Amino acid sequence: MMIISQSLTKGLEACLITRWSESTEVSFRFNRLRNIANTENVSHTLQVIKDGKTGVLNIAGFEPAQEHLDKVVELSEFGSPVNYSFPQPEQPPNPEMYHQDVVDLGLDTMIDRGSELVEFLRALDPAINASCSIAKSHYKKAIHNTKGLSASWSKTVVETVVGVELAQGQNLISIYDWYVSTGLDCNLDQMKAGIERDFNLSKKPVDIEPGSYHVVFTPSAFADLIHPIVACLDGKSVVRGISPLRGRLGEKVFSDKLTIVEDGTLKNGVGSALYDDQGVRCQRTFLVNAGVLSEYLLDLESAKALNRRPTGTGRISSISPNNLLVLPGDTPSSKMVSGMEKGIIIKETMGAWAGNPYSGQVTGNISLGFLVENGKPVGRIKDCMFSVNIFRDLQHNLLGLSQETQSKGYILPYALLSDVSISTKH
Repeated sequence: MMIISQSLTKGLEACLITRWSESTEVSFRFNRLRNIANTENVSHTLQVIKDGKTGVLNIAGFEPAQEHLDKVVELSEFGSPVNYSFPQPEQPPNPEMYHQDVVDLGLDTMIDRGSELVEFLRALDPAINASCSIAKSHYKKAIHNTKGLSASWSKTVVETVVGVELAQGQNLISIYDWYVSTGLDCNLDQMKAGIERDFNLSKKPVDIEPGSYHVVFTPSAFADLIHPIVACLDGKSVVRGISPLRGRLGEKVFSDKLTIVEDGTLKNGVGSALYDDQGVRCQRTFLVNAGVLSEYLLDLESAKALNRRPTGTGRISSISPNNLLVLPGDTPSSKMVSGMEKGIIIKETMGAWAGNPYSGQVTGNISLGFLVENGKPVGRIKDCMFSVNIFRDLQHNLLGLSQETQSKGYILPYALLSDVSISTKH
């Protein structure tokens, strides 16, 4: 790369990332086809280290040139001091994440699949407003640095989103589901069955008393409990001293049922890659192993500050996992429900992300939840809130994790917790 050669001539450390994407999306709103969109994007990010300071420049569309290098060097004079260098290249794993049949997926097929979903949803009730979107994307990414790294890779992603809305007097029903993958493995029949089951239950509102309940968190809802753990594992928060997990490596901080893994090498992982945005090869790292804190999420800067190795999760100005997994348990989710004499299923929440993640307190509205009696869901609960402290409840009240997992941002099982505080409007 010319810009890398020019950087070497000037005695600079540099890293150049190039991103290309092409996407097609078919959207249905209010029971009919509303939009077809095709987009193509090219962008570059140039990072330099000069005199112990870093400069970053984003370049849209254009091939990086001498003027861009001059600009980023100028910016580095006002940049943050850094304590690291860009890494020497290491041989990465090469996970499967590209599927030619996704690239070849035709527009007519996408429209047909969307129409099939919408027609199914409309058949549930003639007054339903059905929505659906099917999107396919093809990504290419390349990274080069002045230490000799030169690599590129391709990835495909397909996302299917379905939803229904129905006003039934004072009972507003809103149900959504989505599936994202690198391939064409979305099971439409399974998605339909789940929407139909939840829709029929949602037409039966039931009252509950406030108190403590056994609760099954679906993967979508369980993600709200995992978000603050990820924030506490962030190496930047550890270095700053705001994470309550600072200095606790090797300690048992959660139930031995809980194992959390960051895996940038996962086969068909939506977030899989060869290298992170700093040139560190992606890898598989146990963050929490059977409840024991094993590692933090580390970029070059935080790893240097903590005298540890980076985990391949560095971004341009942040740290985030590539693929985050909670390893599954040994109980089918159906048995978690059938084993409850009286409990609650929380499928979707609202507002649970708000607040201070380092406190461990997660409180939010239950936007979609069901009462379970004698092992069977009997109806939808409304106007309820839940409250969980992850440091207490995921250590002492985690009863089990399901065999099944779903990719809902993170790859998560169902989780059964005891003594979850539920409050009601009345």
